[in-house]
Amino acid sequence: MAGNKGRGGCAAYTFNIEAVGFSKGEKLPYVVLKPPPLFPDADYKSVALKTEDEEYILALKQELRETMKIMPYFIETPEEGQDIERYIDIIQHMGYI
Repeated sequence: MAGNKGRGGCAAYTFNIEAVGFSKGEKLPYVVLKPPPLFPDADYKSVALKTEDEEYILALKQELRETMKIMPYFIETPEEGQDIERYIDIIQHMGYI
């Protein structure tokens, strides 16, 4: 009448280790007690950020911008405090609005 109350005897729950991906008798992985390093080891030296070619291209780009600003077709954007109504009148006069 006492029956089995879960103490001793056979286990109430079984665990199938094959379901996790390990076979019977295989060594389990070691317990990891510390986190992995933040960055992997650097096997290769990093590339320089600036090269002579990039500096030359940047100089050409800046020269092109300055040249474009002095051309007669360059339209400046209104600065803070400038009268925007003047620009609207010009655009209306040109027939765009």
